[in-house]
Amino acid sequence: MSNGDIQGPKKIALALGGGGARGFAHIGILQVLEREGIEVNLLAGTSMGAIIGGMYASGYSLDKIKQIVMNFQNIEFSPAKYLNLLHESLLKSDFVEEILTQIFGDKKFEECKIPFTAVAVDLETGSEVFIKEGLLKDAIKASASIPIVFPPTFRNDQYLIDGGVLNNVPLSCLREQNPDVLVGVKLVNFTSKQYISGMVFAKYHQQKYKKLFKKMNFLSHFVHKRKQDLQLLAGIALRALDIASKDSTEIRIKAAKPDLLIEPQVECGLLEFDKAEAAIEQGRESMELVLPQLKAILADKTHPPEEDGQY
Repeated sequence: MSNGDIQGPKKIALALGGGGARGFAHIGILQVLEREGIEVNLLAGTSMGAIIGGMYASGYSLDKIKQIVMNFQNIEFSPAKYLNLLHESLLKSDFVEEILTQIFGDKKFEECKIPFTAVAVDLETGSEVFIKEGLLKDAIKASASIPIVFPPTFRNDQYLIDGGVLNNVPLSCLREQNPDVLVGVKLVNFTSKQYISGMVFAKYHQQKYKKLFKKMNFLSHFVHKRKQDLQLLAGIALRALDIASKDSTEIRIKAAKPDLLIEPQVECGLLEFDKAEAAIEQGRESMELVLPQLKAILADKTHPPEEDGQY
């Protein structure tokens, strides 16, 4: 290749972070990349990032992915149906397994159109696990097995929990695959604290329950309160995960040295699935903001370095 020639397409790796309902922002980011003709060649995801990333890697269109996640808002944490007392978690993972089976069936990593990695944590060894083979649904379930809320996933003699415990933006597993351009998505949310505070206020604001008591019979009031308690406990677990993983995630981001870190400001609570449309739009907006920067990175890495005063 002579000086001045443009090199071939660059291998772009994209790491999608976890964050409950905030993860819908990934769809908006991918929409902008597709519109601009920027192809993702390697994908990794943690928790919700694994769910969205797994769907995209396996060949789902973004329109179909959006349609699927919009249905997440219909999920209801029913105490009678999902309570898992005296076992490894608060809730059974039956409905998660059903959803993942409907989405992925028996599709394996090897069948993905884009090489994909799901990130989990081995509860016994305390180490990260990069899953790149086997059934997608099993690996993604492990990556999203939020401690306390859902039971760990037993897979290949490992007891696996949510990858966000250690690495909520899985850049490291992509860096070792030597991409030309490494991009991460770190979901930023200033409303998580307020969301938890609001739920705590609703639970302990006795006047509210006194009013409810007047409007409901005892059984209805009891069921309503149990549902609210389950949502609060799930929110507490997710918020605790956010806090606990912050430092370890930051360390791993710095070590991976991404070419670009996208930080969507997603204004929704961790369980506010009804705000999917807004989260997707906020993902689009964040990608639009850094698009010139990404294009500059791609242009810089596409041209060979200057030699003898010439390009």
